[in-house]
Amino acid sequence: MNMRFNRQVTAALSAFLGLALTLAKVAVALLTGSLSILAEAMDAAMDLLSTGITLLAVRVADRPPDDDHPYGHARADHLGALGAATLMGITAVWVLWQAGQRIFVEPIIPSVTVWSFLVIGISLGINLVRVVLLRRASEQSQSLAASAVNFSTDMVGSVLVLIALSLIAFSDALGLPLWFVERADALAAALVALLALTLALRLGRHEVRALMDDVPPDLNRRLTYRIHELPDVLPDSARVRTRFIGAQPHVEVQVGTARGQSIEDAQRLMNRVQTVVRHELDHADVIVHVEAARTDGEPYATTVYAIAQELGLRVHNLDLYQLTDCVRVELDLELPGDMPLQQAHAYSERFEQAIRAELPACSTIAVHLEPRRDEVQPAVRYAPLTEQVRHAIASLPDAAMVVASEALLTDSGTIVTLRCAFPGGMSLTDVHTAMEQIASDLYRLLPNVERVQIDPEPQDYLAARAPRAALSPTGAPGSDSASGLPYN
Repeated sequence: MNMRFNRQVTAALSAFLGLALTLAKVAVALLTGSLSILAEAMDAAMDLLSTGITLLAVRVADRPPDDDHPYGHARADHLGALGAATLMGITAVWVLWQAGQRIFVEPIIPSVTVWSFLVIGISLGINLVRVVLLRRASEQSQSLAASAVNFSTDMVGSVLVLIALSLIAFSDALGLPLWFVERADALAAALVALLALTLALRLGRHEVRALMDDVPPDLNRRLTYRIHELPDVLPDSARVRTRFIGAQPHVEVQVGTARGQSIEDAQRLMNRVQTVVRHELDHADVIVHVEAARTDGEPYATTVYAIAQELGLRVHNLDLYQLTDCVRVELDLELPGDMPLQQAHAYSERFEQAIRAELPACSTIAVHLEPRRDEVQPAVRYAPLTEQVRHAIASLPDAAMVVASEALLTDSGTIVTLRCAFPGGMSLTDVHTAMEQIASDLYRLLPNVERVQIDPEPQDYLAARAPRAALSPTGAPGSDSASGLPYN
């Protein structure tokens, strides 16, 4: 808020001083007939108009972003500076034309009075104050920076006018030729105009480049190089676009990363990219888009899972077999249970075609269609069923591994869930084989069981939750736990 207030006060004070200066110069120019003072007056009038534009531009630029201007209104600053440069150039061309008339067509010796020196001297002092004030605020606004440069040039012009007026006033004492004295005022005016025109062209070119989103030639290349140094960014995948809205940099980055990454992995990569960009451009607004791409040597499993994700499909039980003549892919594809087979087969065929397009040409694919269970299903605990399951577990060869059990009666049949204890150092392959054996034995003893779900736990973990004696397949009557250990 203070920054905005300082910018607006600076622009308003500059406008007030410009008005007073313009009126004084016009009055003296009309009284003396001096073209150089008139040029100063016209330049001051254009400065006053450009200061008004600057004040308006600063007020507009301070507005926050809205629906129509999501990047804010900071570009009003550049438009204001471009308007000031345009007015400066128009004034310079007019003064050059007038100076040419007085140099080549109708030379005139203006009247030089004390007021001539006084108004130019006051002009120098006022412009000095304006330049100091504007330079202090120039880092906050392109328009204020343009005005500061403009008034600095005005000071140089005022010095030239003072020199010309002094030469005219003391021409007799200096013994200057008449042809030079007649043209000294016009020559000073022409020099002032040339300075203003040069400044206007340079300032206008700078503002046009800013409005055209011009950036330093090596900025995007430097950012791209830094981003490619990050881990997980694929070579030659980074694309960077930078623009400046006022002094605020906005950067858009697109990077590629290997398929199979999680959303969290992508978020961490985006955070690293933002850190790299803000190291180069402090306080930059950075938008990062991450695209997953296939890499050389990508594992077959990653390829299959990535294709399923791209197609919006869910798969499990993926197995890959390298045969002598081909790669065999087997998996379960989950689809809604009420979907007709014909429609489900179409999904399966589309999935298989996508896999074949990326895996070796000799690949064979076997897709098992499985109904997906997304909705919550009703279930009840049935005491006779629970007791039947408990007795079946007690007769298993590996009954000692079962530390908790639960049997549910559902619309689709009986569901048995077991918690089994295994040595913590046992491999997952061996654990899975043991669980398959337990499930197979239960299916044999309880033919009506629809599904057996086994939750493996390390023995040390279970021992920490319950006494060692609890690791027994016999629980209290009526309990859903085979050992008295709570299932959850």
